[in-house]
Amino acid sequence: MKNVLQLLALTFAFTFLSSCQKEYSAGDSGAPFSYDADAQKFIESATITDGTQKVAINNFVIQLKSLSLWKKFKAIYPMIGGSAAATKWNLKDPRDLDAAYRLTFYGSPVFALSGVLFPTPFDYADSHLPDNAIGNYNDASISYYSMTQNTIDGYDMGCVDNVSPNNELTIYHHYDATDWFGYNAWGLTPSNTRGLFMLSATSNDVKRYENGTVTDSKGSPPAMGFTNMPVLIGSPANAPVVGQRECGLATIGNGLTDAEALTFYNLVKDFETALGR
Repeated sequence: MKNVLQLLALTFAFTFLSSCQKEYSAGDSGAPFSYDADAQKFIESATITDGTQKVAINNFVIQLKSLSLWKKFKAIYPMIGGSAAATKWNLKDPRDLDAAYRLTFYGSPVFALSGVLFPTPFDYADSHLPDNAIGNYNDASISYYSMTQNTIDGYDMGCVDNVSPNNELTIYHHYDATDWFGYNAWGLTPSNTRGLFMLSATSNDVKRYENGTVTDSKGSPPAMGFTNMPVLIGSPANAPVVGQRECGLATIGNGLTDAEALTFYNLVKDFETALGR
């Protein structure tokens, strides 16, 4: 009888400890679930232990795949974790390699749970992904999710400010241009600088999107060529001024249609909401 009681006690202890290690989806009835394989790789590489962040990443990946957007991107940077070590990973390929397009930070970016702030032109993240590696000049996009409302003139993302065709994004700038494979627009001063800002080139047109809505279009992109320089987050190379807008997410990939851009914005908005930021 004594051995039976000891066996029962050990079985109970093992069952209790195992149940403590299960993951649960937000708002469900308590049933454990399995992570998407790509989400799991990212979670492990970034050493994410927070349950809310893990579920948010998992749901984001699953939704991107279910809506046929996952393959549109070569790099997705969720900017979570609050440190350089946690924030550098590419969701699409979370290996610690330049060839996997993981970020290398320069200068003194400010890391927080809400994202990464790049205060000066000397503070930026190198994606190691040159614009010619995205694909064709008429099938390319970049996006930047700003967490900051401000009216500071400056660049937020891109390749370079002094080599044609530049290929750079500015969210807000009174007197200088943002360029993307033939797109060139001056005097961009949106009233809202929070949210997802995107430049997207397709065979039909090159467009600027603000929170999923088209705000400018330049028609079919000309064969502008490439800078052959990597996309930087926070400040393009040789940018004189930067926007000082905290980055909550950034992407580099292929061109999106209007419907895809709106769908992606809604997914990113839901992702940021799930993270509580």
